[in-house]
Amino acid sequence: MTERGTRLMARAALVPVGAGALILVGWPVVRMATQAFAALATASTPGLGRTAAVSTGLSLTVTVLATALGLALALTARTLPIRPRRLLDAVIGGLLLVPPYTVAAAVVAVGGRGGRFAAVLPDVYGLPGMALAMTLAHLPIAYLVIRVAWRVVDPHLVEMARVHGARAGEVFRLILLPPLRAPLGVTAALMFVSTLSDPSIPAVLRGRVPTLAHTAYIEVIAWGGEGTASLIAVLLALPVLPLLLVLWRRPDPSLLRTRWLGRGTSPTLVLPSSPLVNACRALSVLVLALVLVLMLTAGTSMARAQVALVTPAMRAVIISTLGYALAALLIAAPLGVLTAWASQRAGDRVARGADLLQVTLLLMPATTLGIAFFLAYGLETPTPWGDLPALVGGASLGSGAVALLVAFVAPAVPLVHLAVRAGQQRTPQALQETARVLGAGRRRLALQLVLPRAGALVAATAAAVTARNIVSVVPVVFLSTPDAPMVASFALDLLDRASFEQTFALTGIIAVLVTAVGAAVAAASAAVVGRRGAM
Repeated sequence: MTERGTRLMARAALVPVGAGALILVGWPVVRMATQAFAALATASTPGLGRTAAVSTGLSLTVTVLATALGLALALTARTLPIRPRRLLDAVIGGLLLVPPYTVAAAVVAVGGRGGRFAAVLPDVYGLPGMALAMTLAHLPIAYLVIRVAWRVVDPHLVEMARVHGARAGEVFRLILLPPLRAPLGVTAALMFVSTLSDPSIPAVLRGRVPTLAHTAYIEVIAWGGEGTASLIAVLLALPVLPLLLVLWRRPDPSLLRTRWLGRGTSPTLVLPSSPLVNACRALSVLVLALVLVLMLTAGTSMARAQVALVTPAMRAVIISTLGYALAALLIAAPLGVLTAWASQRAGDRVARGADLLQVTLLLMPATTLGIAFFLAYGLETPTPWGDLPALVGGASLGSGAVALLVAFVAPAVPLVHLAVRAGQQRTPQALQETARVLGAGRRRLALQLVLPRAGALVAATAAAVTARNIVSVVPVVFLSTPDAPMVASFALDLLDRASFEQTFALTGIIAVLVTAVGAAVAAASAAVVGRRGAM
């Protein structure tokens, strides 16, 4: 096929995918925005300004704390030998497998009204408890981003600076801080949006402090004020707009898909002892001690439980969630690969547009998506061709299964797309041109040159998508039904009944399943990629 034919075929492949995204995601978001403006015009949301101010202040505080602790932990990790560094990576990275509501439940078990240390600790309900739980729940984001960004730092440059008499603060300011400017900006924006739109931690620790996400959650599950829920959903999405404007104005929207460095071990950085290094180590010890206390408290709570920790209902919920997660992966992976391939072949302008749309969908708060899906698909929708059946609720099409799959697939496709695009960048353009000159066709070029180089990234992304689908709280809590139960909604029901022991047991089972399923998916993906690369 000629180059022009390939380009036309790639553009044609993007048309149905784009149309499907507009119908399944774009229309609900537009409908939600229309309802939000109508609610704003009628002034039917008293007290929402105070709630927004409280939520914004809480999210800003958590963003600053998590970023500072992530910096301290990452700097400590880079100054440790390989084995202690890997242990630190495992402990902090393992928090990604713990849902936010479980962190909040552990905080209650430690310092709540019936907690182990309630007599010596202040009240954990309200802003202090929510700030602590959110900081720990979102700390891995900042830590892992900084760890990856510092892989490009040459230890010889640090050693040269020390030879010339540079102190630790100067090394940090002149050598370690510059690679973090763009990643830290994106990370801070993502943490701010994710904490602002998290309804699960406030559901456990809010006390009498209202937050935007939890207010919207109450409105939705009670089938109450649609105008309030839609207005909150729009407010939660507003902080994403500045980041999107930055990406849209860049010549290449590669801020979230820089070249992946997935090989080798980061060398140890030797820094002179200084107040900065010592403070980072002290903060790292404090964080690890806090995580250990929460884990031990959760473990002792389960050991002393007088009820059955694993019930038949819990097993059914786990099986249901696992099935939806794997089904979503089977749908999202081919779509993401297809859009990435079509973007590469359709020309620079079309590729830029496709990448921007994927990044926009990825950055949109999951709570906003959940509310949009609920409002759009909760009831039958009249169209010129007939009524579109309801997709949310036990009496809807497929008992709510369709809406849940859409909620899982919508944020997963951009992850796969961006990962494949990053994998394409791993193959140097000069190497591809040389292979074409030597007579390699497109099929052989893709199977024997691009896929083997991107294989580890493809496998890791598949595992990450599966883990995210199993552990995610939103948007599924807005769409879960009794006929299609999900882990997140089931856990929140347990926490409403103060069943902390069963919540901890459920989280432990999910963590083991996520690790096992993620490893199996990664191994299977790597094996498939390896076999195709050997063809």
